[in-house]
Amino acid sequence: MKLGKRLLILGTFVGLISCNTTMDKKTVEVQGHRGDQGYFPANTIPGFISATQMGVDVLELDVVISSDNKVVVSHEPYMKASYVNLPNGTPISKTEEKAYNLYTMPYDSIKKFDVGTRKNNSFPEQKHQELYKPLLAEVFTEVEKYIKANSLPPIKYNIEIKSAAKQYDKFQPVPSVFVDLVMKEVKAFGLEENINIQSFDPEVLEQMHKNYPHIKLAYLVGKGTFEENMNKLSFAPEIYSPNYKLLTDEKTVVEIKNKKMQVIPWTVNDTTEMKRLIAINVNGIITDYPNKLLKILED
Repeated sequence: MKLGKRLLILGTFVGLISCNTTMDKKTVEVQGHRGDQGYFPANTIPGFISATQMGVDVLELDVVISSDNKVVVSHEPYMKASYVNLPNGTPISKTEEKAYNLYTMPYDSIKKFDVGTRKNNSFPEQKHQELYKPLLAEVFTEVEKYIKANSLPPIKYNIEIKSAAKQYDKFQPVPSVFVDLVMKEVKAFGLEENINIQSFDPEVLEQMHKNYPHIKLAYLVGKGTFEENMNKLSFAPEIYSPNYKLLTDEKTVVEIKNKKMQVIPWTVNDTTEMKRLIAINVNGIITDYPNKLLKILED
């Protein structure tokens, strides 16, 4: 074989390898848990911007409802003592935290509470500053503005509707009302194709499936087998999102995928566990440290 032909074939082979390496390098969806919680206070604008800047695929966040029916980005439906200060700067005590029920407070009052200056022992590297619980609309506005200003690719939002049956009409509206309030905001920003709704509450998913069948859904679970959990739903959502400790081997992942569902576990912060889950072929990973997951995928 002539040298020219050998070089041509070799170049083509190397090119194919390079192309396939690029295609296969990032096979797991990276979801920033509550933004970039490892380095910024949870569910705050700076954390969402940081995660967007580093290149996550999805921003994971939580929503609750205020007394004036605003969709507020918050993990709890009350002012949690471990990280919230009163408007005067005084830390909220554990005994009084649930008295500050967000469902009984108008948003202009909620916004006055500081959620960013307290030290978080679980995340010692967090950058602290005075921050507040934003509206979902504000998160959409600021993130989409940042994406446009920096010519970044579109990002997706994984919106958890914080809901439990014992909290209906106490700390939250009933699911049928809750999902309508959230979807009103999503529609206002034209982001229906860029979001999925997730919840631990099967009734939230049932209401979404009934009234918004075109929206991708994720079923959050913290315990039990796949079969036990699926028996609580009348349909199979697009995503099964378990505590990562429930995924002990690839057999479980295959079982879920055989039901035409993606597997996206939470909340994975240990790099060894990230690598294990990638090896058993999960579709995505929710993490407080998306920078660590991105580095693994890049390497």
